[in-house]
Amino acid sequence: MPIEGFDYKAFALDLAKQAMEVLVKPGTNAAPSTLTDAEKKTIVETVRKFSLMAGEALSNDAQLKFTAQNASLVTQFIGEWTFHKSVDLINGKIPPQNREAILQVIAANIFNTAKLAIIKKMPQDTMINLIEEKVKNVYNAELQKLVKKGVLSEAQYKKAISTSNLNDMVEKTEDESMLANAAQPSDTPPADSEKKVLKLAALAIVLKKLPKQKAEEILSSLDKKDVKHVINYMKMSNIEDKIDHNIIIKSLEEIKKILPESDKINAGAILKRYYKLISMSSPEKLSKAALNEREFVRDFILDSEFPSLEVFSPCVIQSLASTIEEKINDN
Repeated sequence: MPIEGFDYKAFALDLAKQAMEVLVKPGTNAAPSTLTDAEKKTIVETVRKFSLMAGEALSNDAQLKFTAQNASLVTQFIGEWTFHKSVDLINGKIPPQNREAILQVIAANIFNTAKLAIIKKMPQDTMINLIEEKVKNVYNAELQKLVKKGVLSEAQYKKAISTSNLNDMVEKTEDESMLANAAQPSDTPPADSEKKVLKLAALAIVLKKLPKQKAEEILSSLDKKDVKHVINYMKMSNIEDKIDHNIIIKSLEEIKKILPESDKINAGAILKRYYKLISMSSPEKLSKAALNEREFVRDFILDSEFPSLEVFSPCVIQSLASTIEEKINDN
């Protein structure tokens, strides 16, 4: 007998629509930007199909006395976890032919666990934690089966289980929230934790402007705990507009405390050569090189009195000078 008020077909389509909106929306925290169009299409269709099957099974269970809210909750659990684990299977490089079977096992376990939790009137927070733990255990067990079959190596398995789209989404959201709080105008001096957030965000803005190899060199010199936050800020859309430019400049002055000094980089010699190039370049070329750059980078290009050694570390000066030299020579 159908569950009153529960249109499982429409609900499955709505979950699939939400999945597509998340995947195509730029700057979203819920999915990586590396997914191809074909992968996105597959994820959306899998969410629709699994949600539809779950909703239909609930509606056709004559013994079940679920309300529309109960049925929607179970179906939503399956839709959301199907989304996240589909992304994990792709990021974890699990062979395409093995992915759906794993998702089916995960969905079946969510279905049974959520149904039993609702029947036992378990608090929703407890239910959410229980299902998350169940998904983690089932996912690990299914990947371990692929190792035993020779489909995955032990190294591939370890890399795959360390990949979590849900955790990444939570961390990105937390970083965005922390940045919003730290960048909020205030009459009181920022706390040490807020200062660090602003420093890492300012560094991310600089690294976004540098060649990939240079950015990676700088990232490799940071504390591993800070690297993930910097990468999250680098991926954040319009991060430059989220922070007052004066705050960025002040934060950059502190970056030298994050980046280790290098005896191999002679910042003075680099700046001497850089300013010689600047002095020999036409105002038109300099203006073109500075176009679309943020305030502190524009000043580095256009203002010979800009306090580069106070604002930037030697490593950043080397990278910026190299990048700007390339831009000027290309114009």
